[in-house]
Amino acid sequence: MRSGNGLSVLLITIDTLRADHLGLYGYRRATSPHVDALGRRGTVFDRAFTFWPKTRGSFVMMMTGLRPSQNGYGKTHPVLLDFNPTLASVLRQAGYRTAAVLDNPNLAAQHGYSRGFESYRETWEEKALDSEAERAGAITEGGIAYLRAARPDQPFFLWLHYVNPHAPYTPPPPFDRKFLDDATSGPRLAPVSGFHGGVKKEWAVPGKTLGYYVSQYDGEIASVDDEVGRVLDALGSTPVAAKTVVMLTSDHGEDLFDPCLAIPLIVTVPGATGGRRSSEFASTLDLVPTILDAVKVSYPPDLAGTSVLGAVTGGAGPGRERLFAQNDRNLSATFDARYKLVDTPLDDGSTRAALYDRVRDPGETRNVAASGGEALRIARRELDLFLDRAQREWARTRVLVQGKEGEKPATMEACEKLRALGYVDHCP
Repeated sequence: MRSGNGLSVLLITIDTLRADHLGLYGYRRATSPHVDALGRRGTVFDRAFTFWPKTRGSFVMMMTGLRPSQNGYGKTHPVLLDFNPTLASVLRQAGYRTAAVLDNPNLAAQHGYSRGFESYRETWEEKALDSEAERAGAITEGGIAYLRAARPDQPFFLWLHYVNPHAPYTPPPPFDRKFLDDATSGPRLAPVSGFHGGVKKEWAVPGKTLGYYVSQYDGEIASVDDEVGRVLDALGSTPVAAKTVVMLTSDHGEDLFDPCLAIPLIVTVPGATGGRRSSEFASTLDLVPTILDAVKVSYPPDLAGTSVLGAVTGGAGPGRERLFAQNDRNLSATFDARYKLVDTPLDDGSTRAALYDRVRDPGETRNVAASGGEALRIARRELDLFLDRAQREWARTRVLVQGKEGEKPATMEACEKLRALGYVDHCP
């Protein structure tokens, strides 16, 4: 049984994409002409942030619109558990055709992400696709074929996820040499074990400086921008273009740099005036309610996110003054336009609080909690209320989680790709 207004949805997500490395967010390099053009046709959110800055958790929040204390995501169950309605399952029940073409084994069907999709193509499992560039091309071609076969009278939800510019930074030609103008700047980065204090040793190029790695990261952005441009051009040539909502965003920024919470968010809706920029706070938790609001399909209950459609269509946005974030190391944070408070758990069971002035110290390097005064008091109260609510929610969610299977072993193909991306050190 079909419900809604008949609009289709194209969701493009790009792994590890920092907003401040895109032209439409003020970057000095021409990394993103096609994404920039999409922004001119739609609404660009200047203050969009991920709730959970790591791929697996981020997409659980993104596809459910729920916090971990509601959807059960955590160290014992780092998967999308089956008691959660997902964007795809809700749209499928509303009569939508649903399909996904992706690259990143963290999003494997066996982890629950395929729920609600009729077709779920895992390009990393295809032995003929031997590189990120080949898999990116396959995602693009798969998306184009789907769009060309789509009919205006049958709404669809198509999700395309590109893994680049995730490390290691190996953009294909000509993008590998596109931004070498500043490749010798900055300090030399030492090879290290892990992700902090240098470059992961498996990805290190001897003698290279920070400028080189940034140039290659930017080259990967330009490469995926080219793929996105092909998809958007194909959509524009089809009869479904005038009835398709387009959303482009990322799961998180790049951990090699600061910050990694800020992400791009671009939304185009048929009939809405393009060229808007919104200063509304937006979160990855808002994806589900915003898309369902745009296509007029009823929400699942108790969503943590809020629709930001009003900011796209010229109406009122949610008007929030602060957002929250958490991660898989049990850090919790709240931030408004000026200050961010971060709680870090310590081994003795206590927490260390750090307050950062986001305006004067955008790199968040100086803890000003000692002189925080009223700003600290307000942020402390808001974060405590958030954590108290999370504890109450967990009390209910644990009942649903009990007896659920946790993470399943990855296939050999998936494990090798995860190893290349730095998620695991070895495969069995």
